[in-house]
Amino acid sequence: MTAIRVSASMLALVFAAACSRHHLNQYNFTGKNITLVYIEPPAPELLHGWYNIRPAENPIDAVFRAGASVAKEVEARRASARFDTAMHRVDIQARLAQRTLERASRYLGTRPVSTSDSADFVLEVQMRGFGIDARSNNATYLFTRAEAVLIDRRTGREIWSENVHGRDRLTPWVHGTDKVPSAIFSAITLSTVSVADFQEALDQLVTYTSNLITNELREKLRDVRN
Repeated sequence: MTAIRVSASMLALVFAAACSRHHLNQYNFTGKNITLVYIEPPAPELLHGWYNIRPAENPIDAVFRAGASVAKEVEARRASARFDTAMHRVDIQARLAQRTLERASRYLGTRPVSTSDSADFVLEVQMRGFGIDARSNNATYLFTRAEAVLIDRRTGREIWSENVHGRDRLTPWVHGTDKVPSAIFSAITLSTVSVADFQEALDQLVTYTSNLITNELREKLRDVRN
């Protein structure tokens, strides 16, 4: 029986090839053009709904907790109209594309362009979830889930891809309120959120999403260049 000897360096190369998820080291991006396209335009959401109520110690507590959940639902529905107004005032597609391309170009050494016809590389973004999540009994969150793919436009080859996701709390924690259901604080928060507040939240969410995507790209480029 013949023994097969494999050196440590060969094993390392095989392992690296198997684990590699990108081909950034095979391209020179300096001075080339890059653009961003969406598989589907990012459509932010305001999530809210009914919730299970914890068992109460007495009937009065039960009624109070039930009323808190109803109040949260009513305020969430009222806030939806303001959210829709804010959504139409924020050009999410343009802002996300601009901020992502500007930062990605700093790391790649590319030039951002507006159309794919004049681009050497395409950064393709698919938003899988994007908006404000008010379903928690404890707090309201900004959330984003996206997939980013860097493509060689001429060959269609995927150079790099990454799934990114993140959550950032929108409402503050409230301490020392064991006897008061946390749902009422979300209701109060939503009732006081104006159209301008929603606009600011969406703008922050765009920045956050852009940073998540470009941070991942930066880390992979550091690995290649080091």
